[in-house]
Amino acid sequence: MNINSGNDWKGAPTIIIVDDQATNRHLLAEISSNTCPQANILPFEDPVAALSYANTHPVDLVLTDYRMPRMNGVMLIKALRSLEHLAEPPIICITAVDDLAVRYDALDAGANDYLSHPLDYRECAARCRNLLNLRRFQLATLRHAGELEHRVEQVIQDLQKEKMETLFRLAKVAEQRDIDTGAHLSRIGRYSALLSRRLGCSEAFTAVLEMAAPLHDIGKVAIPDQILLARRSLTPEEWTVMKTHTVIGDAMLSGGHTEHMRVAAEIARSHHEKFDGSGYPDGLSGQDIPLSARILAVVDVYDALTSRRPYKEAWTHEKAQDYLRQQAGSHMDPELVKVFLADLTGLTEISTSLP
Repeated sequence: MNINSGNDWKGAPTIIIVDDQATNRHLLAEISSNTCPQANILPFEDPVAALSYANTHPVDLVLTDYRMPRMNGVMLIKALRSLEHLAEPPIICITAVDDLAVRYDALDAGANDYLSHPLDYRECAARCRNLLNLRRFQLATLRHAGELEHRVEQVIQDLQKEKMETLFRLAKVAEQRDIDTGAHLSRIGRYSALLSRRLGCSEAFTAVLEMAAPLHDIGKVAIPDQILLARRSLTPEEWTVMKTHTVIGDAMLSGGHTEHMRVAAEIARSHHEKFDGSGYPDGLSGQDIPLSARILAVVDVYDALTSRRPYKEAWTHEKAQDYLRQQAGSHMDPELVKVFLADLTGLTEISTSLP
């Protein structure tokens, strides 16, 4: 591939020349220009000025003399390599000193190559061309890696979205075996997000919660119909089975690598815990109950009360409000109940839009 094509560059490459001798700067600029005519060539007499420029600008090739006042070539190379964006661009150290120790120092400092004065024009041009080609490949590889990373992230997001949609549908299967409503899960997500925002939680947490909350009863898919659909009081043995839907849901959702799955598993396990410690499956109390589950406990009861079921009529929002206040401190977190009921407008809007 020919560096002169410029097809793989995003704009013209930048070449920095650092030498305190004007004659050397002119010669290196001529070689660089003939090697890569489209290059942006910047000669510097002062290495400190060159370093200052490089600190805030992209650079694709550095040609630096070794013996200079204020800062020698090895010191400059070390300083350049300490800059994150200059860890990879090639550097050539040029010196009149025929000393292996100096060459080793330059290479150890991060130089890719070295040349000695008097310069051989063709040799210098060839080495510059080779290193610019190397730089072009570096940039192309970085761009390609970035594109691949973006594609992988997109695929992961798509897979995660499909997984959440599958789990949501499974949760609807579990829910519709128990209640006659298709909008319950959507309302649960919306109510949870509303309470999360009223509590001042971050938008990131709120978005996760809105997606995770509808999966709270997913473990019910494993509960036998004769228990789940019973319209009578359950026997102690049946009640023991019913309560296992929390740990089953946790097991179904655990092991995921995203925050959505972690929170969903957390809610599935703990949404029947009670603030006073009388809930299940772990008997947690107060702040030991995850916030996500405490939020779900409030909104789930509220939605159950204000929704029509085959075996009951919907309660008014005012009646449900009174019940939640009665349960605050025992069943539910009193602070969450207070915040949730502070304004009924948002609640009625959700219930009306998702009947």
